[in-house]
Amino acid sequence: MKRTGEVTLGIIGVVLSALTSLIGMFFVFMGSDAVKNEMANDPTIANDPTLTLEDMNSFLSIFSGAGWAIIIASIIGLVLGIIAVFNIVGDKKPKVAGWVFIIGAVLTGIVSIGIAFLPALLLLIAGIMCFVRKPPLEDPIQSQTL
Repeated sequence: MKRTGEVTLGIIGVVLSALTSLIGMFFVFMGSDAVKNEMANDPTIANDPTLTLEDMNSFLSIFSGAGWAIIIASIIGLVLGIIAVFNIVGDKKPKVAGWVFIIGAVLTGIVSIGIAFLPALLLLIAGIMCFVRKPPLEDPIQSQTL
């Protein structure tokens, strides 16, 4: 039985997980010391009496923590997605691939704080398809040999 749909959704989910890691890297960069120093030296921010340096540093450090969560989630989705795609190609182990897809989808969605929603959704759909699609039944009359 061909599993083209599951393979396609799995590959797209893996690619989107890899792209999501770029978003995480951007968030980590936004929380770096270089960006904090640049923001501290910005005259617009320096002249704002309501914004203190501590407020700005705490706000930018949130980006760093969220960035690492997104990177970890995208790596989880990437690795588990690749494992599941290898298990589903050639209809080798569709049940194992389905569980790996679903576990990868749940972990990716939860750990990324919802940022990796699309890759998680694609992996979840591929996992559900692995369980729902059954091989067609053979006609007993045609399968008999004379």
